[in-house]
Amino acid sequence: MNSLSERTDDFLKSIDMHPDQTDPERFVRDFLSEMDAGLAGEASSLKMIPTYVSADGTPPDGESVIAIDAGGTNLRVALVAFRNGRAEVLREQKSPMPGSRGEVSADEFFSELADDVLPFARESSRIGFCFSYPTAMHPDGDGEIICLTKEVRVRGIEGRQIGASLLEKLREKGVKTRFSLVLLNDTTAGLLGGAATLGLDAGSGLAGLVLGTGCNSCYAERGTRIKKLPGARNMVVNCESGNFSKAFRGRADERSDALSENPGAYLFEKMLSGVYLGRVVTQEAAIAAHAGLLSPAFAETGTAFAATELDELLRGGENRVTALCTGEDREVLAQLTDRVFDRAAKLVCANVLSLCLHCDGGWSAAQPFTVVAEGSTFYNSFLLRKKLAGYLRCVCEEEYQRCIEFRRAENATLAGSAFAALTR
Repeated sequence: MNSLSERTDDFLKSIDMHPDQTDPERFVRDFLSEMDAGLAGEASSLKMIPTYVSADGTPPDGESVIAIDAGGTNLRVALVAFRNGRAEVLREQKSPMPGSRGEVSADEFFSELADDVLPFARESSRIGFCFSYPTAMHPDGDGEIICLTKEVRVRGIEGRQIGASLLEKLREKGVKTRFSLVLLNDTTAGLLGGAATLGLDAGSGLAGLVLGTGCNSCYAERGTRIKKLPGARNMVVNCESGNFSKAFRGRADERSDALSENPGAYLFEKMLSGVYLGRVVTQEAAIAAHAGLLSPAFAETGTAFAATELDELLRGGENRVTALCTGEDREVLAQLTDRVFDRAAKLVCANVLSLCLHCDGGWSAAQPFTVVAEGSTFYNSFLLRKKLAGYLRCVCEEEYQRCIEFRRAENATLAGSAFAALTR
């Protein structure tokens, strides 16, 4: 009789959810093809958005700047200065991201943003605004919202000018300062923050990765390769990789997508980011219950499991997930969770390997392709980092002979936002 582990693996393969069914070589081939199409302005699930900012430059020493980090869960506003090449957060406040706890209008969204900026508004005339959602960046430093992700709900916000809308609300609230504002996304901010504080350059390739509530990647690109922008200078390109549509997906992915706020969009993000990993396991568990692999309680679980709850289960803790378990349920659920995080690690590996190959970097350990990584899922997951290290070794190093190194910079998104505002 097959062991429980073998039965679990057979079940996952039957619904196309086993990590072995993700082929890194095919992923890389498709990702590189979509990158090329996006850079040429052709139809692609990778938007390849020019950011008009680069990792070059040196910020002035001691000058304060307002840095805003609008992420998936939290909104951070800080006063930042560079001293001797290192970013210092002089003051910071954190609040919930507008629209993350219930739908709001676009005007309410920008009014709440302005309220959070007000305590800093008289301390600098420069703003670096990290906006962690799909945005069409403009050469003047502003940008237009394409859509919101990560379950943030704002009515009528698509197409709004982000910087201009914020500055208008600040003026309405009595602020007379004429601000210089630079907009960028979190992945770009992380890359810039790493370049500034860790002394990195793009010599052997430089990329940014965010894997937290959502996921995305960016990299330092040569202007000549951005064919949709003739005469472009070297700059960071935002892949919007969370929208990549050609990764191998299974039944639980399809069910999780169908129940999301934006079915059919950001399919890659829904396979590996923090807000979706628990939902994927929840759907696997429901299918497994109908197949008799888990007890009937998992067929209708109501609120989806959170990734943090599954982490706690793997660590031996007790919570509402474990309360549903009887018999062998806990072991089966742990194996389902393990395989979901295993696949996520393989997908992260294939994502950064694609960027490395596109940039033709990482040929030696002495000059690795460097990825500045940010995000709670990347750093706090019980499983992901260990599994990712294994895939980097067996896929990147052994199969492709490329060396990829992940680096972490303290307060990278705030530092990168400040860097962009001070050097653009």
